Amino acid sequence: PGDEVIIPAPYWVSYPDMALMAGGTPVPVACGPNANYKLTPEALEAAITPNTKWLLLNSPSNPTGAAYTKEELRGLADV
Repeated sequence: PGDEVIIPAPYWVSYPDMALMAGGTPVPVACGPNANYKLTPEALEAAITPNTKWLLLNSPSNPTGAAYTKEELRGLADV
């Protein structure tokens, strides 16, 4: 309870509910067209709090179809 789950938005409709069902708190992070609908390291870092435990990330993204490159994934992992 109280653990935060970062969810890049737009996201599939059930992702926040999945976090809630597991006792977590969904934290949507806007990933708009300027970022090609992808989570950036800067946005991830800004969303992280002491309660953050998970990042729900899928590639290609559902519903946008955005796919992360190896370099983009490394950038997120470095955060």
